[in-house]
Amino acid sequence: MIRALLRWTGRIVGGLFAAIVLLVLGALLAMWIADPTVPRNLLFGQSLSQPAAVEDSQPQEAVPGRPRDDIAIGAQVTIDPRGLALAEQYADKMRSVALLVFHRGALRYEKYWPGYDAATRTNPNSMHKGVLALAVGAAIADGYIDSVDAPASRWITEWQRDARRDITVRELLQMRSGLEVPIFGTWKSARILFGSDLMAGVSGLGVAASHGTDFQYSNANSQLLLTVVERATGKRYAEYLSTRIWQRLGASDAALWMDRVGGQPRGFCCLFATARDWLRVGRLILDRGRVGEAQVLPEAWIDAMTAPSPRNPNFGMQVWLGSPPGTERVYSSYTVKAFHSRPFAAPDIVYLDGFGGQRVYIVPSLDLVIVRTGVSSTDWDDAILPNTIIGAVRR
Repeated sequence: MIRALLRWTGRIVGGLFAAIVLLVLGALLAMWIADPTVPRNLLFGQSLSQPAAVEDSQPQEAVPGRPRDDIAIGAQVTIDPRGLALAEQYADKMRSVALLVFHRGALRYEKYWPGYDAATRTNPNSMHKGVLALAVGAAIADGYIDSVDAPASRWITEWQRDARRDITVRELLQMRSGLEVPIFGTWKSARILFGSDLMAGVSGLGVAASHGTDFQYSNANSQLLLTVVERATGKRYAEYLSTRIWQRLGASDAALWMDRVGGQPRGFCCLFATARDWLRVGRLILDRGRVGEAQVLPEAWIDAMTAPSPRNPNFGMQVWLGSPPGTERVYSSYTVKAFHSRPFAAPDIVYLDGFGGQRVYIVPSLDLVIVRTGVSSTDWDDAILPNTIIGAVRR
């Protein structure tokens, strides 16, 4: 009796396993037929647990830099070393690649974990969104985009005959376009994240709410902004970013993950750069658009980027804000929340947020920039690293 029951149970388990395998294979086959790039990237693309394996994300387009060795190195006299040690412990626990602390005009702390160094490029995930906002500001300053309140349909002509025609550039920047949010795990989301035609994926999204009325963090908004930049400037995004911002920062060569050769880069992620070059991005925001004596971007644009948006005061233009204080952030109605064990210790903190703990924290009142890159983890606590270092600053 027991043996028969075990055989019967084994057949059921085996049948369920076979059914699951068939379902998975069927889903992969369906995706392969629709767009073979999607399953290829899912199966063989870069893993979030391998942040430096950027060569697994192909094809790529170069963003040429013009590296300068001009980052001042200073002694750790302005920050209590005990605080830095505690910050390092958390970064170590979270399997980091790099941790940099810039304070009062100098790099006071710089650590790379074994196997990595200052030349290591990593996937920043959504930190690229902040750089994209800088590129939008440059296009406005250069006269390619006449106003942040211009309708995006002036350049996204696919929208001119429907309800999306009145969505503004500002609303895309502030994640309040009203477009439907592709739910993670669905074909719409997979097509945007991993597909071979990003513009086709985002231009097919419909309207879910009146534009300007609701905050919904979505990669599609950022991808559409990249399209606006390319079409307004008449240049490839990599070229415009390189000549207008990246080289002026003194950054080294970076790269973008493309949907296909000659296609579009992902504007919502995947600007492969070094930790020191992310520090340069942070300093550009810290110094309100200035690099040395050169005003690369207008001060007013940095102020606009870092001002609270109407529908989410913790979000500006593609960057996050620490004030008003809180212990959680809601990305959208369809995704998990990001938690902080405590509110941020500095109310004026601004930060570039990449999934799982890729971060550039900027604290203007303390002349402080913190960069962390490494393995992405869903249990990243946004409070620990910046608050520990803020608490260690010697005033």
